[in-house]
Amino acid sequence: MTVHFQEVVPVDTYSVQSKGLLNEVDQNVLTLLYQPLIGAFAHSLYLTLWCEAKMNHKSKKHQHLMNLTQFSLKDILSGRKKLEAIGLLKTLKKDGESAREYIYELQMPLSPKAFFTDGFLSIYLFNRLGQTKFNEIRESFLIPQADSSGFTDVTASFSDVFTSLHPSEMTSKSYSEINENVVSENVSFVEKGVQSKVTLGESDFDFDAMVNQISTFVVPKEVLTPKLKESIYKLAYIYQLEPMDMSRQIQNVYYSTGDINVENLRREIQKWYRFEHEEGLPVLALRTQPVHLKALQGMDPKSKEEELIKYFEEVSPFHLLEDYSGTTPSEVDLKLVAYCMLDQNLTPGVTNVLLDYVLSGNDMKLAKGLIERISSHWARKKVQTVPEAMALARDEKRKSKEWQEKKTSKSKYYNGNQKPNVSVPDWLKPETNPLEEDKSNNTNEDENRKWLESLLNNNSK
Repeated sequence: MTVHFQEVVPVDTYSVQSKGLLNEVDQNVLTLLYQPLIGAFAHSLYLTLWCEAKMNHKSKKHQHLMNLTQFSLKDILSGRKKLEAIGLLKTLKKDGESAREYIYELQMPLSPKAFFTDGFLSIYLFNRLGQTKFNEIRESFLIPQADSSGFTDVTASFSDVFTSLHPSEMTSKSYSEINENVVSENVSFVEKGVQSKVTLGESDFDFDAMVNQISTFVVPKEVLTPKLKESIYKLAYIYQLEPMDMSRQIQNVYYSTGDINVENLRREIQKWYRFEHEEGLPVLALRTQPVHLKALQGMDPKSKEEELIKYFEEVSPFHLLEDYSGTTPSEVDLKLVAYCMLDQNLTPGVTNVLLDYVLSGNDMKLAKGLIERISSHWARKKVQTVPEAMALARDEKRKSKEWQEKKTSKSKYYNGNQKPNVSVPDWLKPETNPLEEDKSNNTNEDENRKWLESLLNNNSK
């Protein structure tokens, strides 16, 4: 292990430079997203270096940085390494006769969107904070968007406001004056959006060994672009994939889609990881309905149906199954949940409605065929919210009732059969007006119950 004074000593000099300016959003990103990963001191060191970069660019000794932060050189070096590893700092070194000289190039933090869609840093933050706090912080960076449907874009263009230059004003002399002595070699413009980048050592993953495992008949080598290669390193590091495993995932994606990019490779690896490591991150069945898809977010339920909607939106599919059985859900049931959420891309809340619908109407059994049929139907309907799923479930119940009535009108074979006592969940019962409830309601409920009982008997055969 390298001792800290072999890398830097108090008399070594340093200068700080940057290509951008931190705004309020950048500072929030640094504090709320980066600080949990790098710690308070590395965060403080980064902001200290920013202040020095704004004040002047003169070289100083590291003894000055020790006095400024009141930390030892060992701690400063440790914080510097964290900033380098997370992509917030680039360090350059030049050896002199009596001392070393360092240049610290500060990098801009990622934007909130880039951080949460990175698929690398966001997973580490999730693991560090836990699901509840992670979701809370992510929501703090969301900006509500107004519904622009029905509006027309009336934004003025440049030519609507400004007149063109007269030909006499567009001289070659003007262009030469504009470009003359604007930028010298030792300065650069302040840039907006020059953001940090996390890099991984290539020694952590044998890329060549992975390529050798890929059949060129299945995946042409030219599809492995530099951008995809970078993502492969990150995904292999996050999910601890060996070259053989990664080669299989790449071939699976290309074979099934005819194309490969960062996003579909990430989805394929996440799916594989979910089935291989039930307790690893991300644990799919423990997810809850996204906040922007919650119909009762921040509202108190005012009816039994709204209480049920609230329950479906707040509970995860894992805990819903746990509430039904009182025990940990079986691997078979969790794989059905994963099928709904991964293969059919159903949201957690919609998956909850589907599970409740099948369990309550199928003698507490999750029939694989029934789950697949309904989930694929709802996926085609692009159902995303709990109320939409409940409405579809009611509609399916109504259509099945009509079909059953037509069937029973042609045959009387079941008139004398004994029907099992199967209860129908309240949310599946038709909505009624309390002022119009009378004996006819009881009759309708009996008919609905008999229809569902007959349907269950037919399904069980």
